[in-house]
Amino acid sequence: MVHLLHCGATLLLLCRLTVPAASAAPADQPPADMSFKDMAHLSIEDLMNVKVTSASKKEERLSKAPAAIFAITSEDIRRGGFTSIPEALRAVPGLYVARINADWWSVSARGFSDYLNNKMLVLVDGRNVYDPSFGGVEWDQQELPMEDIDRIEVIRGPGGTQWGANAVNGVINIITKSAKATQGFSVAANSSPEEGSTGSVRYGGKVGGNLAYRVFGKSEYWNPGLTPAGAKAFDSWNMSQAGLRMDWDVSPKDGLTVEGRYYHGRIENETPYFSGPGLPESLLFERFVAEGGNVLARWHHTFSDRSSTDTLGYCDWTDRGGIYYEDRNTCDLELQHNYRLSQRHSLIWGGSVSSSGSDKPPFFMVSFTPALRRDTVVSGFVQYEFDAVPDRLTITGGSKIEHNPYTGFEIQPQVRGVWTPGKAYTIWGAVSRGVRVPSEFEYDGTYQLSQLPGSAPTYLTIYGNSNLKAEVMRAYEMGYRFQPSPRFALDADIYYNDYDNLVNADLVHIGAEGLPVMHQNPLFVEIPVPWQNLGPGQVHGAEVYAEVRPVGRWKLALGVTEVRGNSVNLKGSLNRPVANTPRHQFNVQSRLDLTRYLGLDSALYYYGGIPLDQQIVAAQNVQPHSRVDVGLSLHDSHGLTFSIWGRDLGTGRHPENLPALFTTTASYVQQSVGISLMWQSSPEKATATR
Repeated sequence: MVHLLHCGATLLLLCRLTVPAASAAPADQPPADMSFKDMAHLSIEDLMNVKVTSASKKEERLSKAPAAIFAITSEDIRRGGFTSIPEALRAVPGLYVARINADWWSVSARGFSDYLNNKMLVLVDGRNVYDPSFGGVEWDQQELPMEDIDRIEVIRGPGGTQWGANAVNGVINIITKSAKATQGFSVAANSSPEEGSTGSVRYGGKVGGNLAYRVFGKSEYWNPGLTPAGAKAFDSWNMSQAGLRMDWDVSPKDGLTVEGRYYHGRIENETPYFSGPGLPESLLFERFVAEGGNVLARWHHTFSDRSSTDTLGYCDWTDRGGIYYEDRNTCDLELQHNYRLSQRHSLIWGGSVSSSGSDKPPFFMVSFTPALRRDTVVSGFVQYEFDAVPDRLTITGGSKIEHNPYTGFEIQPQVRGVWTPGKAYTIWGAVSRGVRVPSEFEYDGTYQLSQLPGSAPTYLTIYGNSNLKAEVMRAYEMGYRFQPSPRFALDADIYYNDYDNLVNADLVHIGAEGLPVMHQNPLFVEIPVPWQNLGPGQVHGAEVYAEVRPVGRWKLALGVTEVRGNSVNLKGSLNRPVANTPRHQFNVQSRLDLTRYLGLDSALYYYGGIPLDQQIVAAQNVQPHSRVDVGLSLHDSHGLTFSIWGRDLGTGRHPENLPALFTTTASYVQQSVGISLMWQSSPEKATATR
């Protein structure tokens, strides 16, 4: 680790001394590309005018988006010193982000917090990375070079009309930079004795005047967390990856983007394990390989100033070992047509087809029937927008119709409205319906949860249920944005989510769901606990975000999250609406420019406790805790960036979240100190619009 840091520092110093500086012209408004320095000194008004695309599947100003949306810019990532995507997501109001161990994360919005994150859709450049096997995201497989991320758009609330099933509680859309914005050489290194090290290298160039490209490589090694006694846990992991991106202006009316990536890593995991009938439960210390890759192409064609199409196609494959082994390949094709009918009327429509196949060999502890399967999902959507009062009131309505092999046809309609009574005020509201399709594990998987006493080996077994219905949510949202001056902005929203057909396993009324299942040769008995649509639930709450610039060089941001809720007939189930989510959260971010190139940044995060609930298996019992991060960063005009950070200061080792279903072992986080070095031969461009 010290050797890596020493090599990185030497390389950066040599590059700094041998390559001449480039200059960047200042900008008065947020143009398509601007330097980090310009981005850092944008007013709050300029930042609210940053364009986003996730809320309506079209470009619009963030301040006018009809949804609870937040954007993490590339400058936020640099100033925050974030070394992973989940760490950057901590700053988003309304998100609950907690580390379970060195490799597993819980990232959720508006309740239902666990490592599966099965009610939030995650996209990378439009590529869906939601895993249908267990219903969630493998965050270690999404670790892109942080300096290549343009922005992360986060929607709290349903996005199924635009993005499809499983976008129930939110959408995280990770958007990488255009190859045009990443020209020249870039070298980056991060190191922390407590957390681990990362290193990346990138080169961007051009072919002629219309084609830009970049190639990159990244390697990372993350140290294990701590046990409650302070020893090293068994959860370290490493990942190496390489990739490329090409952006080609084929003609004045056509643009083509092609990108690809391959990754390979090794992961350690400690999990309770039954190796066979009659054998006692043991702790399995497994080391396995995770590898995969993807290829994506996007074609934008402009017919006229009123009509354009976007065509997206990608293939993705992953091979992840361990007792939850999965070999999966997915291909997807999407078409979207944007058409402005008149000055006040516009229409967006499109469709998609996705095919995903998986191979999951059986183990005694976890198995799928069938082990081999391929599913195809076909969908179409339409969205109509009407400016009822030009520049004052806009109404948007639409729906997505989707067919999947588990629950058949699903409809996800939505109506949204944005009212701007004055230049400084925006009020929006929405009524939506979203669905979550059962995962393959809930549909046809089995899992040996625990061993029970008996004359023959007897196991409490989670059973898949092919009769499950899709979970349904009806959401009611209202938001208010207030920006009286370039130095102050307020964004607040309230919501009420009404759920039905919630999928859960009843661990209180054991044996009521069916007769024991006896197996011969070898002899053992399973007491079935099937996944069921146990009933309704509701979650409601409020989210507030405010930014203020007391002086031109200092920006303060405050985020507050309040979550409440309850459920019917879910006592004793594994995943209740708010049982694993803190009721209170807030964070304060400070960005202070000490000089033109030197910045002092800090953040305070507070997480309310998750009390022990005796009616829940694998309950949390996590105490309230605060996290303080402080960093000093230098970013000069010659492309050199240096920063030093202290994280989780003021607290000892502690857990942030515990796993459900006994699938892994949690580890504690601790105080850490890390430094980062980055050098770029050309001034980095921070894209404010896309």
